[in-house]
Amino acid sequence: MPTSARLTQFYQDYRHSMTALSYRLTGSWSEAEDIVQDVFAELQQNVQADPIRQPKSYLMRAVVNRSLTALKSPRLSRETYTGPWLPEPVFEPPPETQLDRLLREEQVSYAFMVLLERLTPDERTVFVLRESFAMEYEEIADILGKSEVACRKLLSRARQKVKAEPEVAPADEKKVAKWTREFLKAAKTGDFGPLLEIIREDAVLISDGGGKVRAAINPIVSRERIMAFWQGIQAKGSLAGEWAPTVINGELGLVHYREGRVAHVFIFEGDTQGRIQRFYMIGNPDKISRAPRP
Repeated sequence: MPTSARLTQFYQDYRHSMTALSYRLTGSWSEAEDIVQDVFAELQQNVQADPIRQPKSYLMRAVVNRSLTALKSPRLSRETYTGPWLPEPVFEPPPETQLDRLLREEQVSYAFMVLLERLTPDERTVFVLRESFAMEYEEIADILGKSEVACRKLLSRARQKVKAEPEVAPADEKKVAKWTREFLKAAKTGDFGPLLEIIREDAVLISDGGGKVRAAINPIVSRERIMAFWQGIQAKGSLAGEWAPTVINGELGLVHYREGRVAHVFIFEGDTQGRIQRFYMIGNPDKISRAPRP
C-alpha cells in the first residue's frame, strides 16, 4: 500500500472519478461517497503493506465490488422499493469543488442515470466500464470474475436495452429554461394549457416517493393524464410554496419548497424535437436532503 503522502495524492487524483463511477453503478451519490471513503480508509489502515503498482485499477476494482455489494443491500434494493425507483439527484456544489464540471464532462446527466436503471447490475457495470471508462474487456472480466465472452454478451444486451429507449437530446439551456418558466407559471396559476405545446403526446411522468411521501405508484403515461395529474395536485395545494430553478446533475431543474422544507425536485428530459418526453418528480426525503435550502 502507498505511504501517507502517496495516499493523499491518490485521494486528490481519484476521489471524484471514483465517486462518479460508484454513482453510476448504485444510483446514489450519498452511497457512492461513503463507498469511496471506505475504500480509502481501508488503504489508510494498510499503509505499510506492499505498494500498489496500478492505483487506478486497484481503486476501480474496490469501488466496483463495494458498489455491487451495496446494490444487494435493503437500502438500495429496487425489488422491495415502494413505487418507481429514481436515482438520487446531485445538486450544484460550491464552484471550488468543480463537481459541476465533473458531472458534465463525465456524462452523468440525470437522463443517463435513469437509462442505467434499465440494466441489471452486471450489465450496468460492463456498460459503464466499457462505454464511460473505455476499459478493455480483459480488465472488465478480471474485475467481475467473468470471462471476456460473458462480458461481451453483457455489453451487447446492455446496448440493446439502451437502444430500445427513446432518444434523449443533449440539454438545450434555452429550451430547458423555457420549460421551467412555463411549468412555474402553471404551478402558480393552475393553467397548464400553455404546457401542451411543449410536451409530447406520449410523455411519461415518474414520481418517486419511496413510500415515505405520497406519490404516484406507477408511471403516468400520456400528455392528457399528466395534465390531469398536475391539475389535480395543484387544486389540492400540493404545488403551493416556493420554487427555485437549480442546477441538478449539470442541468437546470426545479426545487419545490413548502414551509421552508424541500418537498420535491423536478427534472425534465427532452426529445430531439425539443419537447418534454419525461418528467421526474422526486419526493423521497432521503434522496433530496442535499438540495439547497431556500
